[in-house]
Amino acid sequence: MLGFMFLLLALGHVALFLWSLSRPLTGFPVWYLRCLLLAMALDNVIIAVAPALVDSSTYAELSVLRFWLHAIVLPGLLVFVASILCDYLTVAGLRRVLLWGAWLLTIAAVTYGYLYELANLNLVRAEFYPRMVSTDGQLPYATILVNLLVIVAGIWIWRRAGWPWLFLGAVQIFVVNGAAAGQEWGFIAGNLAELFFVASLLATLNQAIESQRSGNLQHQKTTVVSESSMSGH
Repeated sequence: MLGFMFLLLALGHVALFLWSLSRPLTGFPVWYLRCLLLAMALDNVIIAVAPALVDSSTYAELSVLRFWLHAIVLPGLLVFVASILCDYLTVAGLRRVLLWGAWLLTIAAVTYGYLYELANLNLVRAEFYPRMVSTDGQLPYATILVNLLVIVAGIWIWRRAGWPWLFLGAVQIFVVNGAAAGQEWGFIAGNLAELFFVASLLATLNQAIESQRSGNLQHQKTTVVSESSMSGH
């Protein structure tokens, strides 16, 4: 039953990925989100097939891949959010500082994840729902920091643009992961929260693109009206 649920979560991520292909979205943010969606779909598939393959060497390799994807792909959220924030900054210098700062923090988070989570990764079979889990019991500090920064960015975007999607998505996954930490069923709640979180990211990006297009359209209309008025004189 749980395996089927994780397959449904994987299909949810694939559905969001396919929807993103139908939108006029370009640039790093959308390509990052598509990679994130595919990575999370794969994560859920690996968990879904765990009961049948958990004792095989192939599954051990797939589990290692799952941890690598989490540690390397998730920190890119900082650059994604910075790219959205840049749409609301009128000073080019501030945009450059924000993007460079986001890239540096992303690199730092990936480096931390490698040194403290991946370099000495040791996986064992879990008792509740057979799958491979890490024996490292320390808190995922890099993930927590990224989540908090996204929440702050979500508040800023909500106040500036009026969309609460990023803030709500970031808060719900932070609360769910915090409440489920240490619980046997925590990974179930966490993966479900991830689907809602990524949906909020996609909604935020789509809203930003729509607002940008509306702004450009309004600018074009204003320009046409001005030119018409001038020609009338």
